[in-house]
Amino acid sequence: MSAGSLRIKQKLQAGKPVIGTMFSHLHGPAACRVAQRCGFEFVIFDTEHSRPGVETLSWLFQAARDISLPAIVRAPAFEGQWPTRYLDLGAAGNLIPRVETPEEAEAIVRMLKYPPEGARGWGSGGALDDYSRPADPDYPAQANAANLVVVQLETRAGWEARDEIFSVPGIDASFIGPNDLSLSLGLPAQYEHPSVVQAMDDIFESAAAHGVAPGMHCFDIESTTNWLKRGALFMAFSSDLWLMADAAHSGLQAIRTAVNMT
Repeated sequence: MSAGSLRIKQKLQAGKPVIGTMFSHLHGPAACRVAQRCGFEFVIFDTEHSRPGVETLSWLFQAARDISLPAIVRAPAFEGQWPTRYLDLGAAGNLIPRVETPEEAEAIVRMLKYPPEGARGWGSGGALDDYSRPADPDYPAQANAANLVVVQLETRAGWEARDEIFSVPGIDASFIGPNDLSLSLGLPAQYEHPSVVQAMDDIFESAAAHGVAPGMHCFDIESTTNWLKRGALFMAFSSDLWLMADAAHSGLQAIRTAVNMT
């Protein structure tokens, strides 16, 4: 159980925004500490579009837990045992991609929560409960309260079913993937197109109306601040490679300008 995830959930429930980032390629344990030192409140490890395996993630989860930094995993899908396995290895929560129906949302909550809220299996004495023995009878309820459940709406079908999806109990936050949402609407990468913006606003409005924290992934300062002002609470700013690339580009440009290398 993560104290950090409880802190995040309490802030979201109070209507206060939290800002994290996504790690897709840089998977050293030091990255967790650097992210926290920079001021990020959580990290998302992407396994949907990237390569980290279970052993790598287990080290990253431990590094994050050691400094109370909530580590959330974007799982490849919600079928099978991947999401609960990540929780057993110490993840603070799951970000589930491409949720399109309330039935899928119900299955996700059932899988990620212990009874009576769900049907998750309990394997005690591991990273999930800091290797404690004997099993604490209060742990399942405490874990359910701390576990972050985030659903990603990124298709036309998800957008159209948003009210039904957000009506499912147990969802803490929503998350928009602008790339896939714009693609699904037939407007790839046209993030400022009125139809794409309207769909995002619709998802935000519906999430807030159902007590679910609206969320978004943005890659630049302008769009991040824009969507925070429009109601985003669960905000992922940029990613490991883009943060490095932007800083390198800005620094090199400044150096070359200063010594007349341009």
